[in-house]
This record gives sequence, C-alpha cells and structure tokens, in this order.
Amino acid sequence: MKWSKILVLLLVVLACSFTYAGSENTAIPTEEQVQKLVAATWKKPIKSIHITFYKDSTKVPEPIEQIRKRAEEFVDSKLMSRSIGELKPYEIERRNKIIEANFKNWVENQKFPRKAKCQVWISGNNQRIDTVTVGPNKPLGPNTPFVHTFINTKDANTGDFVSYHYASEMNTVFVNTGKWAKEDIAQFAGMPFRTALFLRLFLGMDQGSTPKSLNYIPDPNKMAELARTGLASIEPMKGTKSKGNKAANKISIRPNPNTPDTRDIIEMGDPNHFPAVVLICDRRDYSRVYRTEFHIPKTNKIRYIRECDSFNSQGFPHNITEIQYDKDGNFVEKSVYRIIKVELNPSIPAEIFEFHPPQGYRVVDHRSKKP
Repeated sequence: MKWSKILVLLLVVLACSFTYAGSENTAIPTEEQVQKLVAATWKKPIKSIHITFYKDSTKVPEPIEQIRKRAEEFVDSKLMSRSIGELKPYEIERRNKIIEANFKNWVENQKFPRKAKCQVWISGNNQRIDTVTVGPNKPLGPNTPFVHTFINTKDANTGDFVSYHYASEMNTVFVNTGKWAKEDIAQFAGMPFRTALFLRLFLGMDQGSTPKSLNYIPDPNKMAELARTGLASIEPMKGTKSKGNKAANKISIRPNPNTPDTRDIIEMGDPNHFPAVVLICDRRDYSRVYRTEFHIPKTNKIRYIRECDSFNSQGFPHNITEIQYDKDGNFVEKSVYRIIKVELNPSIPAEIFEFHPPQGYRVVDHRSKKP
C-alpha cells in the first residue's frame, strides 16, 4: 500500500481536536524521551538481510468449501492460460488433478500448529525464500531439506517484477510476473512499520514526498510541542474526514509498571479514544520493542499483539510472537518465530536471485516472454 493511502487511513482514525481529558496513568514525554522516540522512528532501515528461522503457526481453520473454491481459482488464474471451454479432455483431466492435489494439501495444512523452516535473503527489491512446512506430528530440524524456493526480483530487460517458484517435489520451476511470496521478517528490527510511519508524519516535516516515496525529517518545533503538551499534530490531508484545523495525536511515555528500571511504555492515539497503540521499549533504545499492541479506537478491542525478546547486538530479536484478531476481538492467527541465525546488511551475491533451474527441472513460464 502506498504511504499516502496509509496516511489517509491514519488521519480518518486519529483526526480530532486539541481538547482532551487528562489521565493519571499518562505522562507528557520529556525532551530526552522525545529525542529517543525520534531516533527510533528515523532509525536507518535494513538494506539487506540473511536469516534462518523456525516458525510455528496456528489459525482459525478455513471452511472446506472455501478451500476447494480457492484451489480452483488458483489453478485457473495461475496455471491456465485459456478458459475451461477451450481445453482438450486431457488438459481438463490435468487441471482437475492439480486442483485435487492442492485441495488435499491445503486441507492437510489446516492441521495446526504448522511448523516451517525458512531461509530468507532480502536485498533491496530482491527477495528469496527457501522453505519447508510440515504438520504437527512430523519432525523438523536442521537436516530437513527445503521443498520450495520463491524468488522475487526485477527483470533486467523490462524492469518489471518476475517471480520464480522452484518446487522440488515436482521437479518444476514456475515463472510468472509480480510477487508470488513475500516474507516481512526484516520488520522486527525496529518499530512496527505503520507506527514508525505514523510518528514520522506527526513529528516530521515534509522534504518533497511523492505518492510512492515518503521523505520526512524530524521537525524541532513538533518535537518541542510534544515535550511541552504531550501532543503532536499535522495539517489534515485533502480528502480526509478530519474535524477542526489539525489532526492531533496524544503521546504518553512513562516507566513500564512491570519493569520500571529498564523499560518504558509508550502510548499513542486519538486523545478521545486513548490509547490506540501501546509499545513497551528498552529505555535506552526505543527501537527495541518488547511488546506491541494495536487497539480498535472506541471499542478498545485488541487487533494485534507482538512480543519480542533476546535482542542481539544489532537490535534484532531472536524470539518473536505475533497474534492477530478480527475487528470483533476474536482470535485469527498466532505465529511464533525462533531465529537460528541472522545477518543484517550483508553483501548478498546477485546469483542468489538469478534464474538457474536445476538440471532435469521442467520450466513452466506463464509470461509472454521467457527468461
């Protein structure tokens, strides 16, 4: 999603007046705390990462009829270049076999928790994911071979995104446009993306942003306002439903009651429905976020929880838990990551992302031009 669209959503949710009722459980940030908040918000992004991890996933099962429909739609959209009426009998038979295989596989995948081992390389717009997933009663360890490889990169000739899916069980490489798989593991190296974006908008000044690129730098006046009033504000964008002249955001920073000597709790959101976001951070470095909570304004129901610990010297956690809920506060999905090895900003060889089908593999290319 473009940052400008995210901004519109944020302002619709958080737009308000400057008037709010104070709370004894909140605290106006000090100048030092504001400086640490700004440092975490504008922390340099990771340019590249090489990481290996295990992931356990549990989520609400999908209805069987919905899985079958999804299997049919997947085959028809990804693998079939013609309509069913144009297919020959043997092609229809092949289509049905693929649908049935995917259907059975996806039904099996609903037996939770699912366990996965992943190795991920990310460098700029290039991403590669080696992965294997097993059911709850099957072993998964260092010697378990990867089954799938997904590569997202840009075509050197056209500049368009191209994806490669190496399926070892089928001895096949599928080639297509766009991105088939994505792993946002690098997000855990700092504040949640949307929280950092939100803070940049409210504590920064625009230096020539475009719809595709956000370019804000810290604004000393807004920082001083936050340390003086506990509020940060921006002019509402055209097209939002903001009330009043500005959209205001309340930010409170105080010692975390459970760990008052080492961690601070940061709360932010619409002053009239406070807080919408809660972060528990390392007091020395606010980019080390131990716990994140996103609440639904007005109802205060939790939508998202993230817990991290065992940070390394570069600020990357080695144990991560994410829990997602629907708009009514019902459980949707839980993911637990255990990081085995991580390198931040390594030099990754270009051939990691290049098209090199193993000998004996069949290539199924769904683009108009083959590599």
